Amino acid sequence: MSTIRRLCQSSGLLVGIRLFQRSLGLISTLLLARVLMPADFGVVAVAALIIHFSEVLSNTGIQQYIVQAEEANDETINTAWTLDLILKGSVCILLFCSLPGISWFYDDPNIVYAVGALIPVILIRAMTNPELHVQRRNLSYGVIFRIGVISKLISFLMVIAIALITRSFWAIIVGDLVTSIVSVSLSYFYCARRPSLSLRNVSRQWLFSRWMLARGSVGYIRAQVDTLLISQFYSLSQLGKFNVAREFTIMPANEIIQPAVEPLLATFSSVRTDYQKLTQQISLALLVISIFTAPFVAFIYQFYESIVFYLLGENWSEAAPLMQAMTPLLFAFALGGILNNVCFALAKIKIVFWYDVVSLILIFGTLLSAQGIALISFIWLRSFIGLVAVIIFLYICSRLVRASFAAQIILLVVPLVASFATASLAYLMIFQNSFLLLVLSGVFFVLCYGIVMLALACFLSRWSPTWNYIYKYSLKFLHKLGKKF
Repeated sequence: MSTIRRLCQSSGLLVGIRLFQRSLGLISTLLLARVLMPADFGVVAVAALIIHFSEVLSNTGIQQYIVQAEEANDETINTAWTLDLILKGSVCILLFCSLPGISWFYDDPNIVYAVGALIPVILIRAMTNPELHVQRRNLSYGVIFRIGVISKLISFLMVIAIALITRSFWAIIVGDLVTSIVSVSLSYFYCARRPSLSLRNVSRQWLFSRWMLARGSVGYIRAQVDTLLISQFYSLSQLGKFNVAREFTIMPANEIIQPAVEPLLATFSSVRTDYQKLTQQISLALLVISIFTAPFVAFIYQFYESIVFYLLGENWSEAAPLMQAMTPLLFAFALGGILNNVCFALAKIKIVFWYDVVSLILIFGTLLSAQGIALISFIWLRSFIGLVAVIIFLYICSRLVRASFAAQIILLVVPLVASFATASLAYLMIFQNSFLLLVLSGVFFVLCYGIVMLALACFLSRWSPTWNYIYKYSLKFLHKLGKKF
């Protein structure tokens, strides 16, 4: 269990990084929601869509390549860093040349200005010291933690100051630029290694990267196809409301669950030839993901109106039902992250690519045919298709590692049932609109859910090694917690 213990410690540190960053990001978004208009968030959403897609088009998978490489020597690291830098620099040039086309397509000068200002971010991020990827490979996240905290704190202060002065979307744009510059600078300040330009190992790197490029491009389009279509079918104001609702709903998957499973890529790779051990680690990862994701899904689904009313204000009331409709996507995104890691560890990038292609065709075709329906119906349809697609992906991965598909489904469903049951009970506590009652209901929900899950772990530990580990780890955690208090 030493590997799993290191995994849990690394995951805990990563979650700590993201919790701090997300806490500042959440406060920033709450303040910005009261200063900016929904249309401002719509402009940022379109600009971010273009920039991130361009970044994905040039993503060589440098982090995944270094993490899964048999030996992370200087030649491997320098080649990976150089190739990534060349591709991202080329994309920046092409994107600058494409600005007139973007202006024609969207017919909004603010979008063009925002995209033009964010293009340098792609090249700046590519300059990050690759030593950070080596530290991820070694499950050492101390420096990464410091860089994440400092860069986010500086960016937060900058965004709030500019928002209060300008009351425009430029506050968010400048925040992204500052975060990128500070992060790259700190990566060289804290890491002694200095990368150098090299293409000695480029052929082997390219064999890995070409599928990462293809998979990343298709995967990003699949994940953002709803944003792309909404930007065409609906107004910038509606897009802004959708984007904020999506940020709040998907936040647990992006900022808590994904960082927690990031170290799994390294641990999966270390046991990829032993299917029994690999299956055990995958089962444990799926259960942990479900245990932590399920309460977010249930609470947001049950309390969506109160969450939006008290956090964002009355002007964002139309975003509330959109948030509820996206809760299935929260679970799908969290589950999809670990399934991607399984395929990466087994060097089955082609499977991920073709899965993304097929699911993209299914999602895009269905949503395109739904043009003209109400936005809330559009989002429910997107969530249903996304959930079905990731369940199919789980079946493929189960066959890949020779695991029982039914057993994995049960591991995922049990926490969901427990969370929805306790969330329904907590909902009964709110008999009037009150922020205090919402907070008390949340505390009551967390306590009840924790007790129910501990009881289930105790009962199921007799038959399941996975549940047995969760039960023993929970007891140790409670014992340590009791000593501190």
